[in-house]
Amino acid sequence: MKTFRALTFCGTVIAVLFATLAGGFAAQSPTLPSIEKYRRIVFLGDSITYSGQYIDYLDAYLTTRFPEQRWELLDLGLPSETVSGLSEPGHAGGKFPRPDLHERLDRVLAKTRPDLVVACYGMNCGIYHPFSEERFKKFQAGMQRLREKVLASGAKILHVTPPTFDPVPIKDKVLPAGRDVYEQPFEGYNQVLDRCSEWLLDQRQLGWDVVDLHSVMNRHLAERRKTEPGYILAKDGVHANATGHWLIAQEILRHWKAPAMVDAAAVEAISSKAEQGKVSDISTDGSEVRFTWQTSLPMPMDASWDKRTVDDEHIRHNFNQQTLALRHVSASRCQLLEGGKKVGELTSAELAAGFNLTELPALSTNLRAGEVLKLIRQRGRIFADAWLTECGHLRPGMKKGLPVVEADKAATELTGKIRELAAPVSVHLRLVPVKEN
Repeated sequence: MKTFRALTFCGTVIAVLFATLAGGFAAQSPTLPSIEKYRRIVFLGDSITYSGQYIDYLDAYLTTRFPEQRWELLDLGLPSETVSGLSEPGHAGGKFPRPDLHERLDRVLAKTRPDLVVACYGMNCGIYHPFSEERFKKFQAGMQRLREKVLASGAKILHVTPPTFDPVPIKDKVLPAGRDVYEQPFEGYNQVLDRCSEWLLDQRQLGWDVVDLHSVMNRHLAERRKTEPGYILAKDGVHANATGHWLIAQEILRHWKAPAMVDAAAVEAISSKAEQGKVSDISTDGSEVRFTWQTSLPMPMDASWDKRTVDDEHIRHNFNQQTLALRHVSASRCQLLEGGKKVGELTSAELAAGFNLTELPALSTNLRAGEVLKLIRQRGRIFADAWLTECGHLRPGMKKGLPVVEADKAATELTGKIRELAAPVSVHLRLVPVKEN
């Protein structure tokens, strides 16, 4: 580990900004090898995919972490859809049967021409009934057919096991085993999804690329309910909230081996030299340290995510490290200011250990990242509706999107703003000791 010479001011000995250069924070990867050869990634699935949050999180991560790269993420999820081709009697109050992916799949592949397809199916495929071999075989056959069609088109496919079905929040709306008819979901339907997920994971032996979301979500719920019996990820037992969507994005990012590091800076303040990072204008005046850091933007952290989940899943550590550290601080606390604005007050222990700036919501880089996510959501919805309309489907009640050409034009301004916001920025920071009473 490198150590840095101390700087004395205000009668205290304050260490300079540092990073653990040997064995600490790795340099940012210039790209993401798992998907760098892909340009257009199409997401297929049911209403969970159509809602788009997990795709937005993936897009926001890629956009902020790799602003020079150009990936195009298209959401073509369709509510109610299955790969099994099954539909329960009286679905949607008898208004329409569940749409079958295979009715539109050829058109989707021909029109979007994806490099990679990410497919998340299963939730609807057993039609919320108890397990049956016949329905299970329909799911298997449908998934095989999906895979073959995608590969024949020249694209690759990544399968994602289905999210968890949770009967806890809808305990008064589920039915027990042993009935002939199920007008409402079977209370043990998640066991059906367990079987579907296990089968998908078994296909890894045949070379299938599969993300194991289902067991991760099962474990997450079980762990939280040890202390919070009422904890949920979906109010209706099916459609995940923002935290659930993060869990989906998280497992895909893990599968892609997405790097954790955003950026790191190290400064030898007494000599005004930067040891790491694009740091300039370093100065001290006997009472504070000032510097400018040109840094990449962190991944946006959605304020809707459950706060304990953020900590339990180590989201910042695993995906969003933008770290500064201050060692040998005699004062018990120091303020971090951006310009004249206080953005945080940290203990000497926190500073000595190295502090992740993504924990400071008021910092301009975090606010800027939040704006990126908002714009990505707007753009994603424009394209989702446009491409669903362009490819066609049999589900009534869907919003008619713009023609794709018009959607491209409508999104051009958004894309420009996103790229501008996501580019590396210069932040002007000051570190000031807090006077002790």
